Amino acid sequence: MGKVRWALAFMCIALSACTSGPPSAPPQPVAFSHQKHVVEAEMACTLCHVGAERVAEAGLPPLAGCVTCHRAIIPEHPEVAKVLEHYDNDRPLLWRQVNALPASAMVHFKHGPHARAGIQCATCHGDVAQMTVARQVVNTARMRWCVDCHRGNDASVDCLTCHH
Repeated sequence: MGKVRWALAFMCIALSACTSGPPSAPPQPVAFSHQKHVVEAEMACTLCHVGAERVAEAGLPPLAGCVTCHRAIIPEHPEVAKVLEHYDNDRPLLWRQVNALPASAMVHFKHGPHARAGIQCATCHGDVAQMTVARQVVNTARMRWCVDCHRGNDASVDCLTCHH
């Protein structure tokens, strides 16, 4: 019986690695354009994603950060008005995570070591500056992509570097 369970587990893992590509972009509460902010306003990724260089999850800015600029800059825009309304009514915006590792991978990813190694955000996240809607571009269900990157950058490929 134990061999059957191991065989089934192996098949599940193997099949999960055969997905066709990254998932489509999840619906968001506000149509946020990275292109407008990164290209036109020349904002760095870390201005909003302040934890990207230090902690596991890059995180999102508090609404107060958005409101600081948008009280004066296009406050009448319908999407900006949504942000201002949420802020004024002390209601959080419930963003959906775009880049996510499947829980089944048992990976403890940390942005910090990657940032310190000089890996650019676009390596994993794609050219977000050109996206009007953020979407996942790397199929994180395929471990091969990560292993190839680690090997190409002389990073450890020991299983315990990433898996717990």
